Amino acid sequence: MKNYFKPLFVLLLLFCSIGSIGQTVSFELKTSPNILFDFNTVQEYENGIIIMNAVTLNINTTESFDIYVGATTTAIDEWNVVSTYSTNGVLPPTSLLQLQFRNASSTSKVAGFFPIQDITTPTYIIGTAVSPEANINCPLLGTSAPGDYLTNPNCYKFKVDLKIVPGFDYRSGHYELRIDYVIIQDI
Repeated sequence: MKNYFKPLFVLLLLFCSIGSIGQTVSFELKTSPNILFDFNTVQEYENGIIIMNAVTLNINTTESFDIYVGATTTAIDEWNVVSTYSTNGVLPPTSLLQLQFRNASSTSKVAGFFPIQDITTPTYIIGTAVSPEANINCPLLGTSAPGDYLTNPNCYKFKVDLKIVPGFDYRSGHYELRIDYVIIQDI
């Protein structure tokens, strides 16, 4: 019989905004900035837990922009340990958490769920690390032209879904992960 454990994952969400004077960016949370994944059943370990619409990012910008996301942790690519309940198993990697960015026009450059990486090698949702880039107008894939969620929510309002499928290989415990959502002017 397998040794079933109960890891408890707490995600601490931090929203960063980096931009120029005159650029306006707003974020709205649908839930608390602390999102809890609590695994209580064998089915949750095997199939995972998905939290749909965990975060809403509302974009309002007067400049072309890029959006990227990454995890900030004490040890690169590992969840921060709050406490552990045993010494069996390995510490969970940040990639255990998967994100999905959605909006009505499907403008995210990354389709479906993807594993989160360290903020030093972030995943670009809009734009790239190479700047400047040509503006991409709404409703095209990678929309990066100025706009706002009030007049065009189809392109400038993102829902972020979170998913963890842990399996049975990880050390049981309480872990934290800070997620940085960054919007920056594409200059």
